[in-house]
Amino acid sequence: MRVNHYNELLLRHVIDLVNTPPAGPDELATRWNTVCTPPATRVDATDLRTVRDYLARWTALIDAPTEDARVAHLNDLLARYATPPTVSAHDGEGWHMHYRPEHARHSAILTGATIVAAAQYLTAHGMHRLGRCALPECPNAYADFSRPGRQRYCSHTCANRDAVRRHRTRR
Repeated sequence: MRVNHYNELLLRHVIDLVNTPPAGPDELATRWNTVCTPPATRVDATDLRTVRDYLARWTALIDAPTEDARVAHLNDLLARYATPPTVSAHDGEGWHMHYRPEHARHSAILTGATIVAAAQYLTAHGMHRLGRCALPECPNAYADFSRPGRQRYCSHTCANRDAVRRHRTRR
């Protein structure tokens, strides 16, 4: 059952935040606004600290060496950042699920939504769908949304760079 119609958007957002952490509260709010509706509350330094802690824990989720370790990290993140679901309707969206309190801070909205999106996506498509770029000099993470589920690079640029390097090495 698909609970959240924008799981991929939320996962891309959290991966983007992991790869390039926000410098300040305004940047955190601006980047959220490109993905979702503007935060209902002002984004401040407390939100930024919470999100930075969350992103550090996300790094451990991405770098987990086994599926069992990834599931343990995922469950820890769900316990820390998601709340029991509630049914809500706002902004003309119709009835839908939320995994945070009704009048939550921005950080609770971001963390709750993205970790539930990750859990739904990974349980539906495979725990292997998070990873680090295979290009040795690129530290970026990715979420694999490809049909076969065999992504190895964070971007086409890195994939092409590695392909050119391999080609030149063979010649």
